[in-house]
Amino acid sequence: MGFLGRLFGKKKESSPKEENSFNLAFVLLSEARLPSAEDIINNFSAFCQPDESIHEDFGAGEKSSSEQVLAFQLQSEEKAFVMLMPEPVPNEEADYGAQHSLSSIGTDWSLPAHSAHLIVTFQSSDTETPIEKLSRFTSFLAAVAKSSESVGIYWGNAGATHDSKFFITVAGDLSNVCRVMLWSGLSMARESDGRLSLLSLGMKQLNLPNLLLVAPKACENDALAMFYDMLGYLAERGEPLQEGETVGRTEQERLPIRYVKSPVDSKEKVWRIELN
Repeated sequence: MGFLGRLFGKKKESSPKEENSFNLAFVLLSEARLPSAEDIINNFSAFCQPDESIHEDFGAGEKSSSEQVLAFQLQSEEKAFVMLMPEPVPNEEADYGAQHSLSSIGTDWSLPAHSAHLIVTFQSSDTETPIEKLSRFTSFLAAVAKSSESVGIYWGNAGATHDSKFFITVAGDLSNVCRVMLWSGLSMARESDGRLSLLSLGMKQLNLPNLLLVAPKACENDALAMFYDMLGYLAERGEPLQEGETVGRTEQERLPIRYVKSPVDSKEKVWRIELN
């Protein structure tokens, strides 16, 4: 049984609720060094809500020649772990995810080489809402990144690898509408008629459907801002919009919502908006 199995027990079939209580991401490092627990605790205060706290859990960590681990206790039933792996993330998964981060869209940023990574896990309680759990994990992840020689954050369930500076900056805004830029990467493509399509990749973490927004060339400049506005609104709402409901950039605009098969996964339904 691997490290995560030893921490959380034998693997079993999980419900969506249980899966969303466990968060995982990788902090990519320029050098193989475990940050200090004190730095993480101090930096956490810059990203968390005023009533949140964190302390080191001395009884839960494991250390050996191949594993270096820090363990933390957050809210009453929440635990977080940071484990050093002195090697890059295998199979170039982190490199692939960089293209799906907003930090790489319209910028010259590309993921620098990394020689090691930190596995960051967060086990939340069942008393919190999905958005509260994800926001608290974001705060902890930002604190780990700020305490490390980090060059990127590979968040598999978000579908993206973010620039560390971008991640830390966005996480410094406690607004969930802002943080959704970290929670969901995006895939950009062209429809057969040349229109731009933007597909979100991480909303299932909130038990919400992903968004497919399609825009003609005349609206491409507005598309990205509306895309994340819609995701932020959905995250705050906490439940899907219904087929046939309308959204818009103004009070007068009425863009109908349709549910269609995802262009990247035929088993998944996404909500589609077409700008005009």
